[in-house]
Amino acid sequence: MKVRGFSLRFESSGTKAFAPAIVQSCINQLLTRTNRIDVLVNNAGQIHASMIEETSLEQAKEIFETNFWGIVRLTNAVLPIMRQQRSGHIINMSSVAGLIGAPGEGFYSASKFALEGYSEALSVELDPFNIQVSLVEPGYFKTNFNLTMLQPTKISSDYDNVRDVIISSVQGAIAQGDNPDKVAQAVFRIASSSSPRLRYRVGYEAQWLPRLRAILLDKLFRFGARKRLNLP
Repeated sequence: MKVRGFSLRFESSGTKAFAPAIVQSCINQLLTRTNRIDVLVNNAGQIHASMIEETSLEQAKEIFETNFWGIVRLTNAVLPIMRQQRSGHIINMSSVAGLIGAPGEGFYSASKFALEGYSEALSVELDPFNIQVSLVEPGYFKTNFNLTMLQPTKISSDYDNVRDVIISSVQGAIAQGDNPDKVAQAVFRIASSSSPRLRYRVGYEAQWLPRLRAILLDKLFRFGARKRLNLP
């Protein structure tokens, strides 16, 4: 895709499962056409709408496969090329849920927390090769992300009220969210930066929630979170 004013090319792949053979095929096709890989944007994501106890181990593994292990697999496939180039930029799409544990999205949060730690460590390891690593941490934006939520596999009536309130709150926040173009524009600016940072928070919630979490005691923060979600 041509971007007016720039001569950059963007390549995208519909690969979600990150099967090794498909990943390598995509990389080979890209190298045939461009002979290098300058930027990798890892943007796959899977969310769920269930309490942790209601989420099966199979679902939890699926969430981690998409949100974490697939990203690791694709990044590992690209790193030898970037190391040989002595340049590159890996941009991982995280979330405000990777900074604060989100009730009703526990395994989604866990996968994003894992991505945060992985990216932070990777950024230090790749410094000697002039390869940059950045995390994009969006809040809620108006997307269709909630339409692909995994549903509980073993519903417990004890959680009915809490679950309904949380799901309604999340769906409401997404419906009232900002234009997702802002995230795309942020990614473009990050990819174009000559000295990118490790973390970029995009959106209202991503700006104030982590700051609030940092200054409040655990007990006070949990109390505030429950009040905000109208939980008993």
